Amino acid sequence: DVNAYTASTFYAVDRFASYRDDWGKIYENGGLILSDRYTTSNAVHQGCKLPDDELPDFFNWLADLEYVKMGLPRPDLVIYLDVDIETATRREAKNNTQADIHEKDTAYLERCLRTAGMAAEHYGWVRIPYMKDGVERDADEKNAEIYSVVLKALGK
Repeated sequence: DVNAYTASTFYAVDRFASYRDDWGKIYENGGLILSDRYTTSNAVHQGCKLPDDELPDFFNWLADLEYVKMGLPRPDLVIYLDVDIETATRREAKNNTQADIHEKDTAYLERCLRTAGMAAEHYGWVRIPYMKDGVERDADEKNAEIYSVVLKALGK
């Protein structure tokens, strides 16, 4: 019920506090930070509240808020594991994980997926396809591709 800009600000402030109190010193001393979710979560989960034609402005505003105004480190690399909703929900059910209120809402998940694709394009995230020719790719194949992308980003 909270608009995308307001909610994004709350999450950004929380992220800033975590940066200052938890992992910021490690990063500033040259440590490698790997995050399952970061500023990208705001782009997807808050961006999906907006019409598609408003997303580029929102994405620009969000990057300015988090990286410029708040001074959070801009990621050197974002890997987007591009998976369809059917596969994600099937795997979740197979793993017997408890879906939260958002994960149970297929329409919300579809909006998130569309928004994530637009964010990946806008920000230049590296997309790793989960499927190939309609079939789930082998885990070793996906892992090898991810590993190769990470090594390249590290200059190795």
